[in-house]
Amino acid sequence: MRCDEVQKWLTDYVEGVLPLEQAQAVEAHLRECPDCAHEQQLLQRVPQVLRQWSPPVPSERIWAGVESRIRARRWQPRRYALIATLSAAAAALLLAFFIWERATSAYPPVVDSYARYWQAHREWAQSGGAGELYPYVEAQ
Repeated sequence: MRCDEVQKWLTDYVEGVLPLEQAQAVEAHLRECPDCAHEQQLLQRVPQVLRQWSPPVPSERIWAGVESRIRARRWQPRRYALIATLSAAAAALLLAFFIWERATSAYPPVVDSYARYWQAHREWAQSGGAGELYPYVEAQ
């Protein structure tokens, strides 16, 4: 086996989960390669070190600080009511604007006679009301 292959299987070898055939090939390589044998020795020490290590336990003072920060960020109904009210007011304002805009758009005025209607329509089209239809409006 090559060193890169042994490195790939070394953790499983140390944990004892390699199939017998692969484990024997790794052992043969470890007898010949001092670098891989050193790596194997280091890996065998990891479980021992982890068993000796214990995580630090937070003190009561730290827990008190955490609790005070949690209590300070509790749900505040006044704040959310204000946000909801402002959102509703903004939505109503937008709705009113769109309704007003639609009601005041430049449509041709309704007139009594047919001739006055077409005159009003031409004026409306020439003032930009018709947009892309303006070239098709008959000239005066």
